[in-house]
Amino acid sequence: MKKRAPYVIAGGAAVAAAAIIGGFLAIPAVSGATGAVASESGEVAVVTDKPELGAARDPLSEAELSYALHLATSDSSIPEDVTSVDGSESPQVLSVDVATRDVDNGDRIVDVVLYDYSSNKTFVQAVDLTDGTVESTSREGVQPPPSADEVDFAFTTFLADEAASAAVKAEFVEITGAQLESIDQLGVSGGAFVPDAGSLGGEACALDRCVEMQFRVPGGGYLDTTAFVVDLSTRSVIGIR
Repeated sequence: MKKRAPYVIAGGAAVAAAAIIGGFLAIPAVSGATGAVASESGEVAVVTDKPELGAARDPLSEAELSYALHLATSDSSIPEDVTSVDGSESPQVLSVDVATRDVDNGDRIVDVVLYDYSSNKTFVQAVDLTDGTVESTSREGVQPPPSADEVDFAFTTFLADEAASAAVKAEFVEITGAQLESIDQLGVSGGAFVPDAGSLGGEACALDRCVEMQFRVPGGGYLDTTAFVVDLSTRSVIGIR
């Protein structure tokens, strides 16, 4: 089995790329996508044995979060050729949170949502920390909100496309007098893009993992990003209207 280094989101708040280093899960505490704040790394021990568990609805401890990710990413439902947004041999973790749908269930259940860029499938898993089991389902064409890592990667892909980013770069220069060179110069947010009957140009996003972004100039307004989305599956910028 491949050694997988998962990406993490905890409690609905984005936590950027995590890597297993020397027996620890290194997790940056702040994503560049939140604005001009550098990421700082924290370390969470990799937990492969069941830790002490909280009550059914308690917030996850670091040990529980790590154990839930271990169970989710090593489950047999995850393909061996799974990849994340940057091509790493690991699933992209979109969310990890305590399940709240069944108030009468006293087990410690964690909902984990993963994405596999090799198959363009979303995996929705109910991870039972109490007995160490995983109930997993997968579907194509399901697009949960992007993680901070995916938004960061989308921005980098967009900025590298000189033709697609020219108008936004020019608008940034006009507003600030500076060249747009880094995500740290903006407040960047993003959402999953799925085409509808009124959109033209983004048909591939019915299956591919696509992100639409909003760029906020610190102390100012928003740049016009309505003419494009980033296809993370193909690592390309798509013009839409």
